[in-house]
Amino acid sequence: MRINLTLSHRKPSITLPVNCFHQLSSLIYNIVDQSSSDYAERLHEQGYVLRNRAFKLFTFSPLSVVGKGRKWHYRDDGTMSTRERLLQFTVSSPKSEFIEHLVIGLLHQPIVRVGQEQFRVETVRRLDPPQFTADMRFVALSPLVCSTKNDNDRYMQFLFPGDEEFEQKLVANLARKYEALHGKPYPATETCCRFTLDNEYLERRQGRVQKLVSVKEGNPDETMVKGTLAPFRLEAPPALMEIGYDCGFGERNSQGFGMVKLDTYHASGL
Repeated sequence: MRINLTLSHRKPSITLPVNCFHQLSSLIYNIVDQSSSDYAERLHEQGYVLRNRAFKLFTFSPLSVVGKGRKWHYRDDGTMSTRERLLQFTVSSPKSEFIEHLVIGLLHQPIVRVGQEQFRVETVRRLDPPQFTADMRFVALSPLVCSTKNDNDRYMQFLFPGDEEFEQKLVANLARKYEALHGKPYPATETCCRFTLDNEYLERRQGRVQKLVSVKEGNPDETMVKGTLAPFRLEAPPALMEIGYDCGFGERNSQGFGMVKLDTYHASGL
């Protein structure tokens, strides 16, 4: 399920970090905490545990300016600003309890903060899901992150489309989320997938679709994350498509990575 939030402000302009994933994630936890502090703490500290892994089973989109053609103004100091009054972002999760706590929390807290800026929540709107099939096109709204780490590696190695392990890691991640959500393994015979980047977009971008993002920028635990930001086609079982759409594709979804929308431009001509 997806909830779209429209926010307003009364200042002449607002300024936020370009990479405000951490600020939006903190906002979501704070809103949920207004409904149930126990649930918010359990979600943040534990999530939904599957063996030795924990999944938060939610993701969210970047904060965007409302209105066709209206965009952020980016500055050299790593911030972005706008004079537009309305902003929006979308939160997605297959867990009804998460969505319920989010909505109830917003009723208790209609005034919210993102970083140093204050907003009023103007609208909360439920978005209808698409029909999930075995062959779909999506637009990545935030970088899709996949990684691997061998015993001899000191750091995680980020994977990208075309890398040998990319599709395997992507579908294995979806299958684990499925099991964490439903409490039973996904049938192993149906966990194959094919991931293809949009060729037109690749040509326009001259192949530059890797995005480096600083998470918790300026903090002692700042982390650099690299993912793929591009439209893509995915051939996979519909149940795993739905998991990716609801929870996010790839890793670090609760930090805002792997959020997609349906590619309506190509939807009729797969």
